Amino acid sequence: MARFIRDNDYDALIRNEITGILLENYNHDKMYKAEQMAISQIKNYLKGKYDIEQIFTGHDPLLDPDPRSHYIVMITIDCTLYHLYTSTAPDRIPEHRAQRYGDALEWLKDVSRGDVAADLPLLTDDDGEVSTSIRIKSKYTPSNHKY
Repeated sequence: MARFIRDNDYDALIRNEITGILLENYNHDKMYKAEQMAISQIKNYLKGKYDIEQIFTGHDPLLDPDPRSHYIVMITIDCTLYHLYTSTAPDRIPEHRAQRYGDALEWLKDVSRGDVAADLPLLTDDDGEVSTSIRIKSKYTPSNHKY
């Protein structure tokens, strides 16, 4: 099965020497586990409205063009690197890395609340119709008048 994050995806966001520091005493399985934790975290925010399987299906870059959302790739890498830092050197997490992780989580929260629309494939039913979930929300907290 193809991985969602490819090794060359990291080239755009971090330098090779940083990768070496993060992966000191690590093997490829640890990086893969951190990626899987990040993907699971993102899936939990997007499920119910977006087609998770279509978003995270790995494709062979030699057979077809890259169909992945580059923004999802970016926030997956941001979350992965944050998880790697917290497991290796939690007291030495760079400020920009913590900020990027916070920004990724904030965007995911906004998308899950419906405050922001993401350019991602929507969840569809068996007939191919977009599944709409009606959500009623209020800025007021519910009150309980039972005595």
